[in-house]
Amino acid sequence: MKQGKCWAVVALCICLLLAVTAAGCISQPAEETEITVFAAASLTGALTELGEEFEKANPGIHVVYNFAGSQTLKTQILEGADCDLYISANSKQFDPVAEAGLIEDKKILLQNKLGIAVVKGNPLGIRDLGDLAGSGVELAVGDESVPFGQYTRDIISNYQDDGHAGYVDAFMGNVVTQVDAVDKVKSYLTLGEADASIVYVSDISKADKESIDILEIADQYNVIADYPYGILRNTENKKAVETFEAFVTGPAGSAILLDYGFSPISA
Repeated sequence: MKQGKCWAVVALCICLLLAVTAAGCISQPAEETEITVFAAASLTGALTELGEEFEKANPGIHVVYNFAGSQTLKTQILEGADCDLYISANSKQFDPVAEAGLIEDKKILLQNKLGIAVVKGNPLGIRDLGDLAGSGVELAVGDESVPFGQYTRDIISNYQDDGHAGYVDAFMGNVVTQVDAVDKVKSYLTLGEADASIVYVSDISKADKESIDILEIADQYNVIADYPYGILRNTENKKAVETFEAFVTGPAGSAILLDYGFSPISA
């Protein structure tokens, strides 16, 4: 009788052990895939929100961003940085990566325009490009090595070529600082260390508009900026990256990009 009870206890223990083991196996979370996206700094707000929505819809994939000037991102990738998807603010900083054989296929994600950013209330009464070359105006602009800095130079050259001789020199004479990211420009404006700048329209968010006003630049002088992107050939997470690409270029992603002032290109 005692021996029978012992065997019953042993059998019960074995059953409990198997149940616990099985439960442990079942409760193990699915392995999460992490993808790394290198993106132009001007996309910070839009892609951050987009990434949050993407992860809600795709809980098994986590997106890690590296936001910086496209010049910096290009250099990092060419030097071997781990990246699955690259989004640049212009082709000049994208093409060297593609020409190095690192990109599967170059595509255009969206377009962007530039505007004149001024201190809230526009105390100097700046109306257009011509006023940026006026006496006493202090400008913070992008360095020529980054896309929005190069676009600034394209715009002021366009204005000079339209019968405004000497404009470029006068404009550059008012520049008090050159920076490698739009966020730094916004800091100069909000701190009162500069009066105006030329930035992407999309860079002035709803929150920024509490301290910064954005003025339109006439289309005849403005630049339409294409944002190229591509998946890296050496990605080990191609399926996950393609899922992210489909979301970004699909209806949900396009709606978010539009909300931030971009003009998305349909997939």
